[in-house]
Amino acid sequence: MPDDAVVPPRTVQLSGERTLVVRESELTDVDGLVALYERLDGDARHRRFFSMYRPGPEFVDHLVRARERGGASLVAEVTDVGGQATIVGEAEFELLPDGDGELAITVDAAWRGWLGPFLLDALIEAAAARGVPNLEADLLVSNGPMRALLRARGDVVMPHDDWSVLRVVIGTSGRVPSWPPRRAGLRVLVEGSGSGRRSREAAEMPGVEVLACAGPVGRPRPCPMLSGQPCPLAAAADLVVVSNPPDDVVWDAIRAGHAELHPGVPVCVELRGTSTRARPDELELDSDAELDSIVDLAASRRLRTPTAP
Repeated sequence: MPDDAVVPPRTVQLSGERTLVVRESELTDVDGLVALYERLDGDARHRRFFSMYRPGPEFVDHLVRARERGGASLVAEVTDVGGQATIVGEAEFELLPDGDGELAITVDAAWRGWLGPFLLDALIEAAAARGVPNLEADLLVSNGPMRALLRARGDVVMPHDDWSVLRVVIGTSGRVPSWPPRRAGLRVLVEGSGSGRRSREAAEMPGVEVLACAGPVGRPRPCPMLSGQPCPLAAAADLVVVSNPPDDVVWDAIRAGHAELHPGVPVCVELRGTSTRARPDELELDSDAELDSIVDLAASRRLRTPTAP
């Protein structure tokens, strides 16, 4: 599909002879989208806009033109038996300088449940068709429904300087996202139960790009390494940091998989409060100062070429 091609609509027949269609937005949708935002309660408004902002026609006019900027703007519209149409949800992404897209979703309170995932899947399809490898999103830590929605799509976390906000990334193809294509820094993947703290520390280093994955436990999409497949993030990383991995067979398999599936990518492991030990192919990390040294080592041994995915 060309970058500016129209996304095919998705149609669902509902009870009461109603029809729901998810389609690309148009300029004629401005009033319907303004009405959707006006129906949001205070909590939903804050989750969507991080404030009590009430979007007007100017904001919505810009949103529905996302396709002109390489993004996409979708609406979910319900038409009743009498032909009355109401917009009950929207999803959109804007292109980012790093080559990914930034997503946002709004769903009317009466339609929450299945419509959010349905809209997200349509948006992911649109992004993939336009060659956008990942979708990123800022969400409040307290936004449990959105967190669950993106986690179900295999999200990983980018460090954020605001403790109340998460920056998450999902892939548009496959079960694992990839590194943003236009970021040239050293790629450090942080895994394990201590990934949040370690990823923030690594992200503070100049010239370092960090993604954090807490691991496969509780994730609907299985880790590819557990089925003997390389992890796209680890394979394209310059350094993998495994922080406080549990002493169990799952993490043993993941750590062994790094050596077997991603040879040449340095792996260091932090083992605070655990009885497990470093493998012969791992560098044990004892202090923050050592992390600096190991990142320097990874930089000096950088195996990735400028054209690596």
